[in-house]
Amino acid sequence: MATDSFAQTLTAKQPRLLAAFKHIIAQNHLAHAYLFAGMEGAGQPELAHWIAQRLFCLHVTDDGEPDGTCEECVRIANGSHPDIVTVAPEGQRIHVDQVRYLKAEFSKSAVEGNRKLFIISDAEKMTASAANSLLKFIEEPSGNVTALLLTTNKQLMLPTIISRTQVIEFPPLNAQALQQTFEQAGIAPNQAQMARSLTSSVTQAQALLEDDWLPQASQALWRWFEQAVKGDSRSFAAVQVNLVGLAKDADHQLVMLDLIAALFQDLLQLHFQVATTALTFGQYQQELTALTTRLSDDQLIAATELALTAKRQLASNISFQNVLEGLTLKLWPIFQTNA
Repeated sequence: MATDSFAQTLTAKQPRLLAAFKHIIAQNHLAHAYLFAGMEGAGQPELAHWIAQRLFCLHVTDDGEPDGTCEECVRIANGSHPDIVTVAPEGQRIHVDQVRYLKAEFSKSAVEGNRKLFIISDAEKMTASAANSLLKFIEEPSGNVTALLLTTNKQLMLPTIISRTQVIEFPPLNAQALQQTFEQAGIAPNQAQMARSLTSSVTQAQALLEDDWLPQASQALWRWFEQAVKGDSRSFAAVQVNLVGLAKDADHQLVMLDLIAALFQDLLQLHFQVATTALTFGQYQQELTALTTRLSDDQLIAATELALTAKRQLASNISFQNVLEGLTLKLWPIFQTNA
């Protein structure tokens, strides 16, 4: 990441947390160990590296920012600073030998100053022995050492680790920040607009886009939707012919039901003239707007409630095909009133 982009990214993703840590560091109140917890893409790595730059920067600006261009900041951005050690999973896990290496590094004096910092990415992937080894280190900090543990699954962390760190919860990103994050990861704007309603994880969004699955699913759902809102009997057949085959596993079934719910929520947003920047099916805004003009509040609310209950039915062991066929049959009378 470019040396000046940590603050820019955080300003978009987590401005309150950035402001909080500016104040904490300025007041010299930084704790010795933090656990940064939140969904993937929420900004944990960016804040960790911003803190590193802020602590080591040679020319901190008047407003408390690292300048991003000094030798220290550049080395941190490049991952080559000798007093900052980063640990990440090797394969699927972080092993005890990696933690032992980290402890050995921090038993030495700082190479260039009096401060050392370590960052553990995907901290929930530590083996039990690695976590217990780290625990002893956190319980008895020596010298001017700061530990930053990053996780996207806090529930998988040892309770003893959680209790001995200051937990910083990263709130989910707003729609605009999430759109920017996805686009920076190389996802096309129209696809990012749809994916952000399903996940805040770049990795999960990219998985949904593999083999053009998400565009194909959204197009098939739109064809089904156009028929269903007209009470067209072909929408019932479309469930088996076009939708069931795309939902190749349980995860994809859930995503398709989320997309259906999002489609009806788009209708509600347009009908009640709520801001349209967060529409999931923005490419069909004109068609959806035209549909809202002939539907009443009660009709739209009833249809949306049906769409939202579909996911609960799937959780009740009703088959995916039966859930969608049942939803189709229940939608027909709602929309045929104004057909």
